[in-house]
Amino acid sequence: MKSLENLFGIRRSLDIYEREMGFDRLSEVEKSVLEFIMHTENANITAITKDQYFAKYSLSTIKRAVGVLLSESIISANQSSADKRAMILSYNK
Repeated sequence: MKSLENLFGIRRSLDIYEREMGFDRLSEVEKSVLEFIMHTENANITAITKDQYFAKYSLSTIKRAVGVLLSESIISANQSSADKRAMILSYNK
């Protein structure tokens, strides 16, 4: 039972941080994609879909989440210098 209590405490803290940062209006998948982008150097849609955490989401769901983050100017996309087909996603500080 103690583990479940600890887990709830972590979720509560996360909820507070998300509200303080203004990310509470985002869906769970949008928040997860944003966190992945902030955590991963040279993040792109392919890297997101290959991460085991995102296996439960379809490619279209990931693309839709990235689209929302781009449209709200939370992230930006720039063409990769290593692979012209890839767009590198980064957090707009």
